[in-house]
Amino acid sequence: MTVMSEMRDSRTQTQRLLLAQMMEMIEIVRVDATKARHEPFRKAEAIPLFKPQSVAERSAFIRAELAKLSSEFVELAGFAEAMGDVLQRLESSSVIEIEEDLQDLRQQWLADVAEDTGDTRELEVDPAVRVEAASLLIDTLRRERRKATAHERRVIHQAYEALTQGARLALPYKPMPLPGQGPIQTHMSVTDPGEGHVLGTTTREDYMRGVIVHVEHLERANQDRSAIESYRIPSVLNVAKVRLHVAARAPVTSFIGRPLFDSGRFHLDLWKVVHTMAAAASAMFQQGVAECKFAMERMTASQIIEFMRCLRSNVLRNPRNQYLSAAFNLNTPIVDDRGGEERRVTDRREIGLLGIELVKEGGFDKVTWDGSADTYPSVPIVEQISHATAVELVHRAHERGLLTYFSAGFRLPQIAAAVHAGVDGVGIGGAQILRYMDSETGFHGPFQPENIPAILAARDEAARSPLGRAAALLARLDWLSSQGNLTDAQETFRVELYEALRRKEVDALLEAVPKQAAA
Repeated sequence: MTVMSEMRDSRTQTQRLLLAQMMEMIEIVRVDATKARHEPFRKAEAIPLFKPQSVAERSAFIRAELAKLSSEFVELAGFAEAMGDVLQRLESSSVIEIEEDLQDLRQQWLADVAEDTGDTRELEVDPAVRVEAASLLIDTLRRERRKATAHERRVIHQAYEALTQGARLALPYKPMPLPGQGPIQTHMSVTDPGEGHVLGTTTREDYMRGVIVHVEHLERANQDRSAIESYRIPSVLNVAKVRLHVAARAPVTSFIGRPLFDSGRFHLDLWKVVHTMAAAASAMFQQGVAECKFAMERMTASQIIEFMRCLRSNVLRNPRNQYLSAAFNLNTPIVDDRGGEERRVTDRREIGLLGIELVKEGGFDKVTWDGSADTYPSVPIVEQISHATAVELVHRAHERGLLTYFSAGFRLPQIAAAVHAGVDGVGIGGAQILRYMDSETGFHGPFQPENIPAILAARDEAARSPLGRAAALLARLDWLSSQGNLTDAQETFRVELYEALRRKEVDALLEAVPKQAAA
């Protein structure tokens, strides 16, 4: 039976859902076992690419995963054997029997069992199942801080299966926050390829406070940037699942990547490159993503402008609240060929300032400064540029009506520097702080959502400091200035505050804020 014919058969659709739950259970016990170990993390394989699988293919995949699990974790041999027995009886046993067996396994091996008070009749799978209902259920579980029952888990996996069959994700989404317009200025862009968000970031409300849920593929396998991008496009199915779990609780963003020039000749490749990347971004925006990010690499300055202008005209989105972001790597020189002469820009500060100009001319909404290089994990970007430069870049972008973002190498000690610069978003993820990584192979392991509270606490502490408060105020004034909404006196104060923040001498000006507000 083909995958397509299986999707039209009720029995096999039900089996697909049960197999999906088995795969999720295997992943959970693997993560828990990995975190329980007190030895260096080792991983010899990259994160696999998802492949459409028939029931037979999924069953074979699970058998292989169980074999690897019992080999890697001797203490899980009993779980693997019991799961294998359930898998063996999938064809002959009823759905209720299989679900009861899985519930028993959860109770014995997983710490996520809830008493089932829902309907336990034979499951009827509707390809057009309303994913909105599953999203509301997920939000209820999150607010009530409890685990899903077997019946509720079934509903969520129905929604996953519906997404694989093209169900439209018409959930409300939260747009990107504007500079200085809310209680939190610098948002932590918590990053994962998808599964970590589904099983971690989105499970608690406090994990999403002042957070951007960013979906991108981080794993670089210790390769230099010329071979593999530091960040790559994630699975659109993963993005859909993350949106299902997040709904409107936080903005969801996605990375698209750098342009893929086949011939290496810009104008010959532009047609295909723009339409391919526009199609990818449009698919993300249709899922309710608030922002798509593109890397501005392997192009001259004039080409970057043309690329952005062409791309923004071909992407299907709501331009009022779905944004296009341009990422500039501060360690990658740009040839500025505007005006008929070529100038190779290599200084990090100059690359950052040039990025602002190009984004404004290209018509994108946000400028991102990235500090990744061929070393991995990356050196924190705030250790590659000075505080004065960080403040300058953010200030110049905000006063031109652009959102801002720093990425590369952030750990807890570096968060304060970004907050004190007033940047809108900070990329947090990867092996630095949120994922296990094998230092020898560069392959990633389990996501660590338990570290999110410490990340947010570091951000909040920095935001309460005089520099943090001054940076947030400057961001607000700069943004209002870009809209033409400041008085002459407020404009003067804005310039003074900028200079004081660069020098880290803000106390006197903060005391004058009530007077400025009255003016």
